[in-house]
Amino acid sequence: MTSHSLQYRNRAVSPVIGVILVVAITVILAAVVAGLVLDIGSDIDEEVQAGVSITVQHDPQYLDVQVTTLGNADHINITGDPYDNLDDSSPNNLDEDDLRELETGDSVRIGKDDLESAGENGTVVAVGVAGEQETLITSEDYNFS
Repeated sequence: MTSHSLQYRNRAVSPVIGVILVVAITVILAAVVAGLVLDIGSDIDEEVQAGVSITVQHDPQYLDVQVTTLGNADHINITGDPYDNLDDSSPNNLDEDDLRELETGDSVRIGKDDLESAGENGTVVAVGVAGEQETLITSEDYNFS
């Protein structure tokens, strides 16, 4: 009778372990196949990161934009109301190209005289560009009126 009891225990343990192993392998295999088929994670783009400082000065009235670091950005573009309202007849002859493709250490000063009257208040925006991706780095409101 003792041998019959031991034989029953051995048969009961083996199928339980076998089922657990089969289920575990099936789950792992399904996760790998789903990851390959669905290509999970490949569409996630890293945000563009950079360091830009924007200073609004009221006496005299100007905006000072300085690129401190590019991080993973190719360059920085300055947009917003100053870019849209540059006065072509300004004494400093600041134009749209001066606000594009800034790199580390570049600094741009946009005075009230560089802006048309419509641009004397608004928001200046620094945008980091890496390839086709653009990310807002920082922005600052100003009012020179």
